[in-house]
Amino acid sequence: MKERIYRYLLQSGEGVPAGRILSDVLNIQSPNTRSSESVLAGILGQDPRFEFTQGLWRLSRRSKEQTRFDFSQTVILHLLNPDRSGTLRGLRGAVRWTDGRIQEFVIPESMDVLGSIRSEIDGHLLIVWSNWELRLWNGLLRSMGLAEWQGETLYLRNLAARVLQRSSSKLRPADLASELALSPVDEERLHEVIRYLNECWEILLDRIPNDFCRDLDSIREWMDGPRPDVDFTQFDFGPDFLHQLPASSGVYIMKDCGGTILYVGKSRNLKRRVSSYFNPRALSHPKIARIHKQLHSIEVHRTDNEVEALLMEMRLIQDFRPLINLQTEIHQQKENRHEGRNLLLFAVDAEHNGVKIYFFRDGIFAGRQSASLGRASSKRLQEKIKAQFFAPERRRKQSGKAWEREVVSRWLASNQRRMNYLDIDEAGNLVGVLKRLQHYLRDPHKLAYKVYYR
Repeated sequence: MKERIYRYLLQSGEGVPAGRILSDVLNIQSPNTRSSESVLAGILGQDPRFEFTQGLWRLSRRSKEQTRFDFSQTVILHLLNPDRSGTLRGLRGAVRWTDGRIQEFVIPESMDVLGSIRSEIDGHLLIVWSNWELRLWNGLLRSMGLAEWQGETLYLRNLAARVLQRSSSKLRPADLASELALSPVDEERLHEVIRYLNECWEILLDRIPNDFCRDLDSIREWMDGPRPDVDFTQFDFGPDFLHQLPASSGVYIMKDCGGTILYVGKSRNLKRRVSSYFNPRALSHPKIARIHKQLHSIEVHRTDNEVEALLMEMRLIQDFRPLINLQTEIHQQKENRHEGRNLLLFAVDAEHNGVKIYFFRDGIFAGRQSASLGRASSKRLQEKIKAQFFAPERRRKQSGKAWEREVVSRWLASNQRRMNYLDIDEAGNLVGVLKRLQHYLRDPHKLAYKVYYR
């Protein structure tokens, strides 16, 4: 928006009333002069390139002295190849000129218009999404015997990646809609896409620091430059806190300066997960940016394993209802996640001294029990196995609340393949189960890796 006004004032060469700028540039009809000046002041008031004197808006002297690059001679090119094979047949394209005119073409039906397009874009800055499109465009020109494009080119994907602090390799045009508050478009409708890309270009251009808009080399220098570091001065912790975090499972609690819980999360690796909030790329994520605005302190709690971290996370979310956590309820589902099987699943703690055993009866989580590695199973554990799987049906009990059973069932169902377990039905009876259980518990190293002994 500011760039459009800048180009308009640059071309006019004189001061212009606020109402005319709103009408000519932004297509806004203001009811009176005071309203026009108020609206435009809200848009341009903090930008040193513009000044308002004697009822007119004009470019400031400082802006003229710095001489920003003239983006008035800009052409946007977009190509759509149905199978991305690099073949030219069926290729569709569109060009948006500086005056807003859009010209579409289809190969081979529109081959005759390519010559005029090629000659007309000379002397302009060509904007394409990526190098892939430029290569395709030059291949098309070669097939027609036309000179390849050798002029100035700017890749919109690279600019978006720099502005939004995203990886360019995974960025698509459609991704910019949510990032830039634009309406999504149908990628098959070239007329809409080329208008959409122009809107993206103007918004991204506004976000380039003024000092880097002197020329294309300055813009490219900024695009290729280092990403800004995270500012830790607003927190009561620094990078050393992140380095000292344990690489084990647990829960992290983020609080504001008043001690109110903002966000609760869990991870299999606390150090890796918490540190991921404090790198330049993370700042482009809306949720993380929202956390950073209010964050003051972080509290971490280690757990025996990831499923225990998951349970602690859900308890904290339900108890404190943090501002930024989205899911606060677990709705039980009827499907049988383990197909009616009776299992003991083993989750070893980080020090490999103990193991948490999870009971699944008829495919439903029924309870858990801790055990020590390197020794025989305790009498309490044996009694609990007997009560859960070999007692009369009326005496069998489920452990915990319904939401706890559902959380554990979901997690273990998706992680069962990387966990060790004992199949109760294959063991046959209580004696067989206890005998096989000893092979796990008496060897401290047995559960450090995936085994398939039943």
